Parts: sequence; C-alpha cells; structure tokens
Amino acid sequence: MPKAIQYKSNSVIYFAGDIDDRVFLLQKGHIALNSTDVETGKQITDYIKEGEFFGVKSALGHFPREESVLVIADSICLAFSTAEFEAFAMTNTRIIMKMLKVFSTQLRQIHHQIESILHSEEQTDCDDGMFSVASCFYKSRQYQAASQVAVRYLRLYPGGKHVQDMKQMAQMSITPQPSQQAQKPSFSPSDTGPSSVDPNLSMTLAQGLIGQGKWDEAYKQYHSIIELGDTPQTAKAYVGAGKCLFELREYARCIQLLTQFVSNYPKSILLSEALMYMGKCYQELDQNDKAKAFYTKARALATPQLAQEIQSLLESVGG
Repeated sequence: MPKAIQYKSNSVIYFAGDIDDRVFLLQKGHIALNSTDVETGKQITDYIKEGEFFGVKSALGHFPREESVLVIADSICLAFSTAEFEAFAMTNTRIIMKMLKVFSTQLRQIHHQIESILHSEEQTDCDDGMFSVASCFYKSRQYQAASQVAVRYLRLYPGGKHVQDMKQMAQMSITPQPSQQAQKPSFSPSDTGPSSVDPNLSMTLAQGLIGQGKWDEAYKQYHSIIELGDTPQTAKAYVGAGKCLFELREYARCIQLLTQFVSNYPKSILLSEALMYMGKCYQELDQNDKAKAFYTKARALATPQLAQEIQSLLESVGG
C-alpha cells in the first residue's frame, strides 16, 4: 500500500541526482519541480497540481532524479514503490494514457531540440565543442560522462585552451567520489567559476542589467557573487538574486534562495526586504495567509520608507 507522507513548507522531497525508486502523488498542497534545461542551462520550474504524479520517469527507469522537488506549502503526498505504482497503473487505464501523453510530449520536445542543433548554422570548433559537451554533462550531474569526455579531449588537444578545466574534470574518473552521481564535485569550469569573479564589478553589472530589465542576466551576476561565499557583497547579492527570480516568476526558487539567505544572515539589515519578497512570492502563489505572515514580520523590521510599501502589500492580502 502507498504511504501518506506529510511535508512541511520549504522542505525538499528529493534533489536532482538522488537515487530513489518511489513515485509520488500530490494529494494536498503546493509543490514545485526545479530542473535545468541541458540545452540552454536555464532553470525550469513546473508546478504540480493536486492529483498529479511526479518522479515517474526516474523511478520506472531506475536512473537518478532529473529535478529537485521543493514543497511550497504544507503538503501530503502518497509514496508508491515501483511495484505498487505499476500494479495501480495496470488497473487504471486513464493513468496509463496520461503518462503516455506526457512522455510523448517530452519525446517530441527532445526531437525538436535535436533538429534545432542539427540544422543550426552556427559553427563551433571541435575544441570548444568538446568542452561544451563536457560542461553539459557536468551541469546535468552526469559526472562520470563528463570526465570521460574530458579524458578524450586531453588526448586530442593537449595544448587546447580548456586544458586546465578538462584536467580537473578528468580527475573525477581517476579518483571517483562515493555516491559520485548524487554529490556535486568541487570542480567548476574557470570561465563560469567563482575564482575569477570580482564581486564589486559583478554587483555593478547586475544593477545596470536590472535598470535595463534584463532580470535573467542580472541574476547570473548576483549568483556569481553568492558562489564566492561570504564577502561584503554576498548578503546584497542574495536579495538582488531573489528580486530577479521574483520578476522572472520563479517563485519557488525565490523562496528557496531567500530562505537560505535568512538562515545565513539572520541579523542582516536587508532581512526585511528579503521577507517582503518571500511574502510577494506566496501572494503570487495564492497563499495569502503565508504572505500576510511574512509581510507582518518584514514591516516590523523595515525602515520607515520600506515599511510604507510593505503596509500597502499587507493591506492587499487583508492585513
């Protein structure tokens, strides 16, 4: 029999890369699936409706999870073992047809992506191409595959421009980590890694991009600062990144990021602004009770100018 499991708001049911053969059914609550588009590298957020299954593909295929699942509001899920789900599906043809439609749509999307790549007129040299392939494997947590491409690259291009990055990736196959598929190695490609980031410059660029309404690009600049760890700019980068995610309507990711900020910087002068954006996210998700609670806390900590804005938001949810 499937087991009913209660999950608290802001908890995580599973992370991308986890090995888990359970299939879940959302019985009550709000849940978001966060994944990465391997082609573009952008984050994708999908919201699960009550009565919908999730985690089906990876459970039935016995491969690592492709997405992380964040609980937006207190939720109850039914967890099926693979055998239980198969037995249930066999007695319910409607479920089978729905799954087939979902998988068919996903296959068509993959087909269109492949066609787009094959017919692209953009020319990429083999050096950059192999580095791009290795990086895509790395970003999708297929670390062993990334290291294999890196080893091949080093043989073909011993003097290539990505040699240092590829050496680090190739090292994964020489000294593999336990649970390598589930844990992210410390490797980060130098052209996107934090080592070369100037937090002051990134902050200036981010603010300029916000002025142009380029929220996605501004978020990347803020996130590059966050990846550096604790710097004088990190707290501000968290709140800036949260604002960008809100404007991009990535409400689940915004809540997740700002929850981490509140945990890391509980005495920050920016705390009220972070709580305000969390409240705005919950309001957009039609959870006015939660929004009201966050607005009330934010108003108590805010400067007079910000408190006025928060008061208006509070009134909009009946506070």
